[in-house]
Amino acid sequence: MRVISGLVFLTLLTTPWVARAQSFVLQGSAGPTLIDSGYSLAGGIGFSPTSHLTLLVDVERTQLSSQLRSDGRGGVAGFRGGTLTLGSAQLRVTAFNRNRVGPYGLVGFAAGVSRPNVNEMFPDAVTNDVRAVFFGGGIHVPLQERVSLFADGRMMIGAEAGELLAVAPIRAGVAWRF
Repeated sequence: MRVISGLVFLTLLTTPWVARAQSFVLQGSAGPTLIDSGYSLAGGIGFSPTSHLTLLVDVERTQLSSQLRSDGRGGVAGFRGGTLTLGSAQLRVTAFNRNRVGPYGLVGFAAGVSRPNVNEMFPDAVTNDVRAVFFGGGIHVPLQERVSLFADGRMMIGAEAGELLAVAPIRAGVAWRF
């Protein structure tokens, strides 16, 4: 399997129409989360074998705020919130050439740890392993030949300590292609 993967990669690197489109990208982004209040930061590096396809690897940190509210019967319901630190790999497919404004779709997976917040309702500090998949879309806006802006939204669904995890960050950022 490694031999086949290596041959496919080598073929992509040496095919003339692909070689002209190859580039690396360095990017950073930030933005709020939907549904649960919080924010998300991400930074990463990618490789574009063609002008329509980019493979990205990034590190992202998402902070969700704790929420305590009355349940209406004299009790209190709470959401612990916390910090997710994840490494992710994603595939981004652009509908148009990267030199034009255009939409893109993305899909990927992530793994890392979560550290739920400690507060009066949840006094114990814990660290959990997280595994997740995500999908989403965004828009790419070139500013110069090698610099562009982008904004995307994604839905991440995964598992943490045997429980379902769902996070929906919306981020905007800058990408530098070299």
